[in-house]
Amino acid sequence: MTAYPLSRRYDPHAVARRDASDTQDGIDPRSPFEVDRARIVHSFAFRRLQGKTQIFGVGEGDFFRTRLTHSMEVAQVGKGLALFLNQQPQLQGAPLELELVEAACLAHDLGHPPFGHNGEEALQGCMQAHGGFEGNAQNLRILTRLESKREGFGLNLTRATLEGVLKYLQPYARKKAASQQAHKVEKCYYDDDEAIVEWIRGGDRTDRTLESQVMEWADDIAYSVHDLEDGLHSGLIRPDHFQNPAVVGRIAEYAARKGAPGCDIDEVRTLMLEIFRQLGDGTELQLRRLRKNLTSRLIHRCIVGTSLLERPETPGYPLALVKAPVLEREVAILMGVEFVLMIRNPRVTTHEYKGKQVITRLFEALAQDDSGDMLPEDVREAWEIVRHDEHARLRVVCDHISSMTDAYALKLYARLFEPASASSQAW
Repeated sequence: MTAYPLSRRYDPHAVARRDASDTQDGIDPRSPFEVDRARIVHSFAFRRLQGKTQIFGVGEGDFFRTRLTHSMEVAQVGKGLALFLNQQPQLQGAPLELELVEAACLAHDLGHPPFGHNGEEALQGCMQAHGGFEGNAQNLRILTRLESKREGFGLNLTRATLEGVLKYLQPYARKKAASQQAHKVEKCYYDDDEAIVEWIRGGDRTDRTLESQVMEWADDIAYSVHDLEDGLHSGLIRPDHFQNPAVVGRIAEYAARKGAPGCDIDEVRTLMLEIFRQLGDGTELQLRRLRKNLTSRLIHRCIVGTSLLERPETPGYPLALVKAPVLEREVAILMGVEFVLMIRNPRVTTHEYKGKQVITRLFEALAQDDSGDMLPEDVREAWEIVRHDEHARLRVVCDHISSMTDAYALKLYARLFEPASASSQAW
């Protein structure tokens, strides 16, 4: 059977795997990137995303997004971006591989712990003296170490897919040394993974692949547009909010920090009033249809407002993604709306506060257990190997907690700290 013909963007170096003995047999017609995508979809970490918070707590309603549905939407937006960019003259004859972009997008949130970003902050607080914690750094650890496809190599993905997932290009120690905030979640990779990053990138570069840039922009689009839909559906985002100068002012301040410098109250109001004008009035069924059409239009604008910039001064990374400034500003404003009206809403903050306390107490209990008897059998095996190395032992505990779904973490917390729940029944 003829091998899948890859775009000439991807040479043998790009499709290499760290375990070079891991090869496809002669009857497998898939490209290396289709194999990568399949490995991600079938992984334990991907499946657990269905039980992890996006914004609203899992179980608050069957409409709201989880980390899993968000990741699938990012992949769909990323594929749309790649299809659009492949029509640009800079990519003629050497297009982006859609399966590679999809794989990077599907994997982009694997490392996020339960309870959203508050869970991330809780684990960083616990691990700050032991190599830190950060969701994207955990992505790399999951893909290259923790998943069980190839012993010692994780999922053993291709170099190009790993590079497409890699967002932050500095190790934890370097980022922490420049920071004055002990509990701040640093955007980094773990110091222990420096050799892996060196294998992926082959040097201390400050630039990123086009596929990685597409993944990040797709994430921003999906987050800002789809979470807007959740906010409108929940009633947390309403027209009357934009008549309150204090609320709109907080939104403008957040947007100014996130990509809309100089954003003011009028700019926020203009965008949001236009959104509400497009929604109009109607029954809930009519509004649901209007909201869905609104999200489609917003995503389409973001995709077709994207272009490519040639940068010959960066060999190996000769193209940069360029977003129309007006779209970057709109996305930043939508993120501000969601932060002020959704993430800072008591309905969300109380859930995240609870999650932060749950994760912190679980870590304390498992870290202080010198026997390892409270760990599941597979985690216990890893713990036993490094039990005399405090740094490595706490990393195993951190890996275990960060892998949990919200429900699993709450159930374990109840078993440990709520006597009425301390049943020996299988769970």
